[in-house]
Amino acid sequence: MSLKKFIPIHSNDDNTNDEMEVGSSSVKVHRYICDTNTDWSTQSTNISSSTTTTTDEPGVTIKDVVPRSMYYHEQYNNDDDDDCLCSCACCRCECCPTVSDWCIRDPYGLSCGFTTWFLFIYAQFVIIFVILIPKSHSIIFNIINLFIFHLLEILAVSSHYRTMFSNPGAVPLNDATPENLLKYENGTIVYRCAMCKSIKPPRSHHCSVCKRCIKRMDHHCVFVNNCVGQNNQKYFILFTFYTCVISIYALILLGIHITTCINSDWNACTSWSPPATIIFLIFLAFEAISFSIFTAIMTGTQLYSIYTDTTGIESFKGEKTGSRRSSSFISSLKIVFGSQVGLAWFNPFSKPVNLITQNDERVTFDV
Repeated sequence: MSLKKFIPIHSNDDNTNDEMEVGSSSVKVHRYICDTNTDWSTQSTNISSSTTTTTDEPGVTIKDVVPRSMYYHEQYNNDDDDDCLCSCACCRCECCPTVSDWCIRDPYGLSCGFTTWFLFIYAQFVIIFVILIPKSHSIIFNIINLFIFHLLEILAVSSHYRTMFSNPGAVPLNDATPENLLKYENGTIVYRCAMCKSIKPPRSHHCSVCKRCIKRMDHHCVFVNNCVGQNNQKYFILFTFYTCVISIYALILLGIHITTCINSDWNACTSWSPPATIIFLIFLAFEAISFSIFTAIMTGTQLYSIYTDTTGIESFKGEKTGSRRSSSFISSLKIVFGSQVGLAWFNPFSKPVNLITQNDERVTFDV
């Protein structure tokens, strides 16, 4: 049995509307029937625009889901020269959104990502050259805190790097091929992204910045210049967690240092003048307070999403999944951090490996 062609469906009902609303996004749906018979029928039966409709006709029903960004571009911009949808799998040509293996070529996202690294460097400078290296405290105190601070910084920056340069779970381009469609039973409705020309897995969404469909996409974060999805959600949670911890730790060291300086009438803090020290500490305090609050909220939000088995996009659209009733919190954590519970969960250098079952869907981590 071979798959040979797609038959467009023409409805006899003039009131049939090919534009519908899915969740909170307005999308345009094109319907086709992929017939697997050797005898091609000349006409197809009408199919309702409902997303749950099935058909008794032989073949697979293909529905092209047009992302919101592409929908409005087609509606208000008739010039197709700006559209660039490459078919290469490596994503290294000029028209692709990425350079190297995975790095989104978004100027705003790249600037936010590098700014995050700069803020880490500034905090390191103040902690080392303003608080610890000057002989304001004992040598043992300085060595221990230098070790702890740099350990936390390495974990936080490494988590940020892995989140930024890891494939978040992009669906392969142009995988809606006849060979792949033959795997589905007759009457199955298959959703295909009109931009990626890919079969959309359950709970996947198209990102207008990454220009790819992302498996179990939570959101696109400008601070990591990447989507947070199935493959890199672990790294993103570790980044927010370690950043929150190191920010609180910096505030503790800052408080100890300013107390020591004031109690000694600045005699113990002679490496920098009092005005310069105050300026350094004020900027560090503002950075640490802002980062600690923001990352604490993000960490809590991510863990709550795992607990409820709901992504950020699904929460925004009001979509709910029923899998939480039959799975524990630990089982949901295993889907994100890996099936082996242990210290590897807290290690940004280890991938969340092993095969996990989620919602009758086999989930693999293919970074």
